[in-house]
Amino acid sequence: MLYKFHNDIIIVGLLTMLFAAFFVGGRAYCLMTLVTVLSFLTQMCLLLYFSRSEDKNFSSKTLFLTTYMYSVVLGTIYMMVSYYYEGDTFMFSKSDAIFYYENSMRAADKGFIPNAKYFMDREPYDDWGALFFDSFLMYILPSKLFLNAIYMLTGAISSVMLFRISRHIMPDVYALCGALAYSTSSYLIFFHCTFLKESVFVFFVICAMYYFYKAIMENSFMSYLYVILLIGVLVFFRPAVAAMIVAAIFAYYAIAKNGHAISLFLYLGVVIIFAGATKFMIESFDHYSGGSMDKMIDYGAQQNSYSGGFNYFVSLFGAIFGPFPTLFPKTEGTPITINFYGAGLTIRQFLMIPFWIGAYYAIKQKNIYLIPVLVFNLFELLATGIMMASLELRKVMPHIPLMYIFSSYGLYQWHKNRLSERWLRICINSLSIGILMLWVVFR
Repeated sequence: MLYKFHNDIIIVGLLTMLFAAFFVGGRAYCLMTLVTVLSFLTQMCLLLYFSRSEDKNFSSKTLFLTTYMYSVVLGTIYMMVSYYYEGDTFMFSKSDAIFYYENSMRAADKGFIPNAKYFMDREPYDDWGALFFDSFLMYILPSKLFLNAIYMLTGAISSVMLFRISRHIMPDVYALCGALAYSTSSYLIFFHCTFLKESVFVFFVICAMYYFYKAIMENSFMSYLYVILLIGVLVFFRPAVAAMIVAAIFAYYAIAKNGHAISLFLYLGVVIIFAGATKFMIESFDHYSGGSMDKMIDYGAQQNSYSGGFNYFVSLFGAIFGPFPTLFPKTEGTPITINFYGAGLTIRQFLMIPFWIGAYYAIKQKNIYLIPVLVFNLFELLATGIMMASLELRKVMPHIPLMYIFSSYGLYQWHKNRLSERWLRICINSLSIGILMLWVVFR
């Protein structure tokens, strides 16, 4: 089933790109179009290769090496494109990238500890995590390329952790293809090539979930300590995300202890933590958008690169099915950040229906193993929808890798229950291409 499904994605995805190219006209004739098509085809070829044998067992080493080598090759191409257009490798996101770069490079001159004290006195604490991490690396070797290589390493390790979480509930081929689909996505490799914090931030989110699963399956005290440590680390990246992981853990134990008095208090804790995390996210967004809901809406409309209108309906729609890809440059000049997202988000678009299928089966079968991942995903989707940030990739990145687990699980359940594979593929392809085309036309 997986092989046929991936083969369909190649055909329908290329047709969608052809439609989009026709719609934008001359802007499609540029270097970025070749990069988008190359990213799409190479990632799909990898998925097709590994999905040929649905009864084969795969090793973590194979996944790690495949992911890392692919990230290095495609990342090098991305940085060459950046150098071709702008003469440097900061990947068209200079304001944030240079902020992290300059604050981290001081570690090479001042030393790690003096530099840490310097930015702790001047920068908000939710930037400390990335600044500590980057400063430490720059203290070891003051080179942006060294940091990019480490980011790619975290991406390869993340793929292994996602694979190990998934293989307990589905065959290896489904678990591997889900992990590979995320870790070789064009948008993730783009973040590896920048000086932005998303690569390492999402890495710590995945680590926290991985060690939580390791703790509950092995009853490992050290794994529980790692979870607590990682949640503490995430506070210095995005506190609301750390709180939602805690809420997801509370939800797991509340359901596991269903019928016991303690479960009531755990459920109450979930509600309180989620409400507090959402309130914190909105307040943080208010801070950057001027301090009112109207200004927040205006700010979202200005920052959002996916649609001309920005409102609650679009945000809710984006939370359920998005964010959506921009396949070609909006102008014939220099490409922008989101042009590197297009290939990976196009593939992910075809996985959104399987994600909701996986969520349905997890609930229907009362699969307690998937509760933490499901709760965290739903909380993040709801929170970003409320704060009207569901179309901004950097805002939704924390839960995206965990969505691939449910996408693979949904495909596996469909196959396991012997439902019509033909109708599933028709449904997924029709809905996905319809959404993509509507977005191309109306954005």
